[in-house]
Amino acid sequence: MAAPVAALDSDRRQPVYIDADRVEFDEAKGLNTYTGKVVVEQGTMRINADKLVIHMTNRKPTRYVATGDPARYKQQPKPDEGDVVATGKELDYAVANKTLTIRGNAHVTREGDQFQGDQLVYDTVKDLVTGSGGNGGRIRMIIQPQEQDGGKPAP
Repeated sequence: MAAPVAALDSDRRQPVYIDADRVEFDEAKGLNTYTGKVVVEQGTMRINADKLVIHMTNRKPTRYVATGDPARYKQQPKPDEGDVVATGKELDYAVANKTLTIRGNAHVTREGDQFQGDQLVYDTVKDLVTGSGGNGGRIRMIIQPQEQDGGKPAP
């Protein structure tokens, strides 16, 4: 099974552990469905959801869709950085382009900075967050002040 997200190189080389109350494999449709307190772990990556559907083509994962109230994703992108945490009603990871789309009360926290909106997209390769407010809504960002030498916030 391929890594649900690409971050630390060491994460991709780790086994994937999936715990759930129930699982259904539908080879004909190429769907693996996990339900009930789903927990996915691989290295520093962790997903918590009510339901996880893994879309497969030729027995290889192409897309992971986690849903919950909220579904939660956490992973350390680089060894010297804190975790990226994303929550929303739906987390949709596209394996080919390595992007995590967060829908429904989407929230991403990265190094203390926060992004909120109806839909956010986290590019795990470029470490880039983009988003839209949806239905006339807006994006809200909270950016933390940068520290100067000596550990004090810049003026």
